[in-house]
Amino acid sequence: MMDPRYGMRCGPDACFVSFIVRSDRPLDKGTLASIGRRALVVAVRPESVKDWRYLLQAMAYAYTYKKPARDWRISVLMYLTNSDDIDEALAAASPIGSEEYVVAVYGEPSEVVEEIAELPRGEPFYPEGVYDPWLITRYALKRLS
Repeated sequence: MMDPRYGMRCGPDACFVSFIVRSDRPLDKGTLASIGRRALVVAVRPESVKDWRYLLQAMAYAYTYKKPARDWRISVLMYLTNSDDIDEALAAASPIGSEEYVVAVYGEPSEVVEEIAELPRGEPFYPEGVYDPWLITRYALKRLS
């Protein structure tokens, strides 16, 4: 199911939405730390999202397994970049200091809607590229076993 108001994609138990935000000020750590109190909210560089399904998949694994890092958002970056090193994942995908970044939200439908209401508005961001459904799954199996 897709909610046209937000560009939100929903399954039976969870929803996902992705926006690209263009700001006059660079994203800072304080702003990033203040988002996502209910659902999983992550911000990434636009170029780190080759296909929106990779971002969704990375968020679903981080949300479900709470690994490999202690912070869900860091786990998403690790899944998205297929990196075992936190610093490497941050360097490749973190939008800190950028004026353009992607904000994605994943969780229970009501939580996602609540989070969206508090986030800066942007344009729906769902790039489509070559997609290998096993890419992140292989990484997850390696990390979780």
